[in-house]
Amino acid sequence: MMRKSKKSKDARATTGSTAVPKSRKAGARGFAGRGLGEAKMLHPMREMRGTNYQVCGLYPFPMGGGSPISGVPLGRNLITGEPVCCDPITWFMKLRLIANPSAFLMANPGLGKSSVIRRMCMGLSAFGTIPMVLGDIKGEHVLMIRKLGGAVLELGRGVGQINPLDDFGAMAIARKLSPARREELLTELHDRRRGLVASLIAIQRKEPLNERERNILDRCLSVLEEEHGEDATEPPEMKDLLRVLKARPEQVRAVALDRGSDERYDEITEGLEGSFNTLCGAGSFGRMFAGQSTDRIDPTRPMVFDLSRIPQSDSDLRAATLMTCWTAGFSVVTASNMAADDGLVQRRRYFMVLDELWNTLAAGRGLVDEVNALTRLNREWGVGMVMASHTPSDLMAVRDENDRHKAKGILNRCGMKILGGLARAEMPLLTQSVSLSQREQDQLANWQDPAAWTDGRDGDIQYTNDDVFTTTTFVSDAAIHEWLEDSDEAEWVEDDRTRTPPPGQGKFLIKVGSRAGIPVSVDLTPTERSSGVHDTERKWHTTKKRMVKKGGSGGAL
Repeated sequence: MMRKSKKSKDARATTGSTAVPKSRKAGARGFAGRGLGEAKMLHPMREMRGTNYQVCGLYPFPMGGGSPISGVPLGRNLITGEPVCCDPITWFMKLRLIANPSAFLMANPGLGKSSVIRRMCMGLSAFGTIPMVLGDIKGEHVLMIRKLGGAVLELGRGVGQINPLDDFGAMAIARKLSPARREELLTELHDRRRGLVASLIAIQRKEPLNERERNILDRCLSVLEEEHGEDATEPPEMKDLLRVLKARPEQVRAVALDRGSDERYDEITEGLEGSFNTLCGAGSFGRMFAGQSTDRIDPTRPMVFDLSRIPQSDSDLRAATLMTCWTAGFSVVTASNMAADDGLVQRRRYFMVLDELWNTLAAGRGLVDEVNALTRLNREWGVGMVMASHTPSDLMAVRDENDRHKAKGILNRCGMKILGGLARAEMPLLTQSVSLSQREQDQLANWQDPAAWTDGRDGDIQYTNDDVFTTTTFVSDAAIHEWLEDSDEAEWVEDDRTRTPPPGQGKFLIKVGSRAGIPVSVDLTPTERSSGVHDTERKWHTTKKRMVKKGGSGGAL
């Protein structure tokens, strides 16, 4: 008995050490006890996604994914970690998750709205869709279009001009169409010219044309189009329209009701003649609409109208130029669709971008109607669309009461809403158009909070490149480190907003109808960062080397 007791005592001593008895089994967190390696905290596993064919051998461990995987890759689900793919064209055409191929982005400044738009443009361009930025007021998308091999059409005083009577390639296509299609396209072109000139005059006058003036404008355009014909090498200009008005043709006199009196004709058309003179370069618009367009639109390439040279204070010119750019874009899409209907070209898909919507809607009368028409007819035109603004209050900031109701309908009709950080005070107005639970509202309000008060400079916190970038199989670690050491990029890389971003930067909630939103974190790849297409604060990141005169003694410019 004494030997048995001693053996039990030795067994207890062995149990108290790091050795594990054979009778014990590991729990969910490992062996419990001192030095036995029990896991106090379990890190969540990174989820991967694949098709049934790819992961069938892992049964029963796989489970169904919670978000669509078709479309442009945006980022990872904040809850499950799975990849999220989203764009309005794919979700409409392939998945049929939305009834309208349009998206509306909304978030406070600096949280990544434009980056999401550029990610969609780059992804859809790879899928064969052509991005069209019809009026880049701040010049944020110019570099992206250049990287995609597209055309940048610069407009501004002394920089470039655009002809309101330009056909934008429609006449060349009309010559190849069947007679019925040709007549339809020419009628569409005539209506667009008449509507555009009338809108430009309305922006200048601050009031629309009366019925008689609209009839006179319509007949002047008809006479001018008969003179040029389908074989004209160049489209007519505004000076040609003014010449027709002064020539007093019988077709125009019939609708002017001048009763055969030249004096009465001149009195009736005096106001319209003065407006034509303004568009010919004699007024506040300058030479913007006075001659031929300085650039041509290629319907097979991405393009952007760069309006960053037009100052914010010149609201009338900006509104008139935006209206002309929209008409140009619609003309290109219409002509391309008709050519595809007749089998002349392959069907092309276009993705129209309207960033900084608040600036566009407030630029002048008539622009709300243009955007409103696009949200209603984009399915028939075969185009996708994305719009972005800061808050729902921006849509209520237009001057005219009727335009406010139309602007609110724009948000309601968009197929999907992508929401970022917003103030809690905006939630009552937002929930009138978007169904949000209280938890989703709290999440959006939390995403607008700033970063931590301390940036880490006063402590011993050291940041590594892994805090900024995640390596991929496409870019080697050596290439990333080489780029990080480039002095030209140093200031952006060292920017604390990149290393310690606000909690809501790059985080968005994708909402479709009343379904629960998909929270996603949009992460930029090293290739995107090195290209600089998402850097909208270049003037804050200018390095000293760029501010020194070449060949000088180092003095600042």
